[in-house]
Amino acid sequence: MSRGMRALLPFALCGLPALIAGCAKPVGEKTARADERSAPVPVTVTAVEERPVERSVEVVGTLHGWEDLTIGAKREGRVGKVRHDMGDHVQPGELLVELETIDADLSVQQSERKLQTELAKLGLKSLPEKGFDVSTVPSVVQSRVALERANQNQTRERALRQKGAVTQQDMENAENDARSAEAALANAILTAESTFAGAQAARVALDVARQARQDMEILAPVPSTLPPGATRPITYAVIKRRVSEGQTLKQGDAVFDLVIENPLRLWVNVPERHVADVRAGQPVHVRVAAYPDTVFEGTVARINPSIDAESRTFKVEATLPNDKGLLRPGGFAKASILTSTNALAHVVPIESVVRFAGVTKVFVVDGDKSRAIEVETGPQKAGWIEVNGKVPPKALVITTGQSLLDKLADGTAVVVRKPEATVQ
Repeated sequence: MSRGMRALLPFALCGLPALIAGCAKPVGEKTARADERSAPVPVTVTAVEERPVERSVEVVGTLHGWEDLTIGAKREGRVGKVRHDMGDHVQPGELLVELETIDADLSVQQSERKLQTELAKLGLKSLPEKGFDVSTVPSVVQSRVALERANQNQTRERALRQKGAVTQQDMENAENDARSAEAALANAILTAESTFAGAQAARVALDVARQARQDMEILAPVPSTLPPGATRPITYAVIKRRVSEGQTLKQGDAVFDLVIENPLRLWVNVPERHVADVRAGQPVHVRVAAYPDTVFEGTVARINPSIDAESRTFKVEATLPNDKGLLRPGGFAKASILTSTNALAHVVPIESVVRFAGVTKVFVVDGDKSRAIEVETGPQKAGWIEVNGKVPPKALVITTGQSLLDKLADGTAVVVRKPEATVQ
């Protein structure tokens, strides 16, 4: 042994009793803890129950207006007045934009004068809606009278010729006059028919001019049918104004963007695995961030029969009433499609579910020990929650508070105290 080690040896021997005394206390503590763990943990239990629960498919989607459309100009022209702006609500058929109408008004007047001219030739004040008898036209009446006179002269000349009172030339002249009067009558009838056709064309031209004048006023459209389930008259909301007064428009130029806010359409993409669960007519519960405590009720209206090959989802459209105007087209929404209301499920008290480190489990009593079972939770109601996993039917799940559950592990000895009442 070296001289240095011999010098330190007395000090090491002096510290040894203190080291032994210090190590003795932790050993005692470990023993106490081991005894504590070996003691049965007192727990309370309740039996797993079967209850009808609601099954739903949770999805997210976007709200859309029932109709979202852009109104365009049907005619060229300069904008005279703009009646509405963004945020306004307009009724179907309400005036949105007025174009300058000077040229259109002159065209209407010109067409009216043309029609009046044609009617005057026929001796009419207005064009009949149904068929027209051209025999009443003055020129036709005149030609018919002339024909009757010529026929009478022809008959008289023939009678006189038989008596030798007139020459052959006189009789032939009378016959020629009759044929000429007959041709004049046919010509008068054709002229009257042509004039009537011209009057009809003039009226059509007048209708076209009046329509062109009417098209100088751009109106909100009138839907041919109301949306299913609509309880209020349809109104349009102006979401964008695209014109200003004095602007010159071409045919088809956009002037306003409109949207029907009530009802709304909710479009969601549902995973392919739910294709057999979702059906038209099922209730839909919708929530939006602006009103977190409000549930908006809708109904599945349409289901796309095709599945998107890239996302493996299919599109579902739900109709959503918006009588109060709280929901906005284009907004994000979370939805629950209620697929079943009476499916049987295993339910346990909420306090029996333990979540730790991303694992959800319940403890059941297996003999005199606890057994941990991993589960997945489902719908939750007041006091109970659905669990899916390898939980035996009618098993006794431990419902003791978290302060005691911290002592539980798989295989921990337990002693059952008075069982709790059945979950209500």
